[in-house]
Amino acid sequence: MSKLPAIQRIAAMLLVASMLLLAACDPMSKIEKESLGPGESAKWSDTDNFDIIGVGSYNYTDYDIYGVYLLSPDKNSLDYAAHGIGARATRRDAAEWRGLPGGNAGLAWDFQWTTPKKFKVWWLRVIDMNAYRASRGYDPYTNKNSEPGTAWCEGEVTITHPPIKDKWSNIILHFFPNGHVDGDMYFSIESSIPKVELSKRDEQQKLIGRACLKEIQNPFYGRKKPISIN
Repeated sequence: MSKLPAIQRIAAMLLVASMLLLAACDPMSKIEKESLGPGESAKWSDTDNFDIIGVGSYNYTDYDIYGVYLLSPDKNSLDYAAHGIGARATRRDAAEWRGLPGGNAGLAWDFQWTTPKKFKVWWLRVIDMNAYRASRGYDPYTNKNSEPGTAWCEGEVTITHPPIKDKWSNIILHFFPNGHVDGDMYFSIESSIPKVELSKRDEQQKLIGRACLKEIQNPFYGRKKPISIN
């Protein structure tokens, strides 16, 4: 087999070197690119292509909701998830729904996306508060099952509007006692009003006999355990 002429060998070497240089200069790893989260810094600074927005929630149920995550429908790992904020159950003597519509700057919205845009939602709900409070020694990284007194649920939301550049934009999720989750983009705190009147909380349909419409395995199982600082 004949050897390549010197000029072709040099060109090939330069091509390989340039590809390695581009890979080294890429501020985002493959996982970070495909993740819905804002990452460490690259998406935060790329305001032409990404808008870092919050994911808040209203909880119309009688139980606490924690650990809210958004994923692309084809992803099944927290590596690719955006973080949202759940909400405690609203007290019976409260004057308004308990919720966090302000969000937490947990989602990097890619301006190349088109709407309507579907997201998978994972959330942890409390089933039995007494069992949850009594739980001791539970390690989510080595247990497939959810922590005693809780269940991980999965749903899907469709966002009909993209965020608006240089304007307050948040996704608000609405958790209903029938196990359903809804959500959309809102452009002011005032517009993100609850979808259920507090006075009608007991008139809502409730999910009976199971924790979720679709219950999933604890998503932290098998993941690398973070190093404890304590």
